[in-house]
Amino acid sequence: VDDLKAKRPGEVSGGQGQRVAVARALVTDPRVLFADEPTGALDSLNGERVMELLTEAARTANAAVVLVTHEARVAAYSDREIVVRDGKSRDMERVV
Repeated sequence: VDDLKAKRPGEVSGGQGQRVAVARALVTDPRVLFADEPTGALDSLNGERVMELLTEAARTANAAVVLVTHEARVAAYSDREIVVRDGKSRDMERVV
């Protein structure tokens, strides 16, 4: 971690940058956090890490996350899913 302090944003990995972005978003203690394709530029391992960090931090802070994604594995982290297709939305039932 100490070696990352001196690095500029362009010098860290995609996963590290996404985790920093999540931390920066949560530091202000938001009630709602908006995430547009938070794992879009990441490999699957770093995508999972980011989603675990995001969901755990939001639950701890009692914040809602509004997430936009095209990936089913990312959508699976949600408690509620609304699918938009051809301009129409559909609320997907999910048992939590």
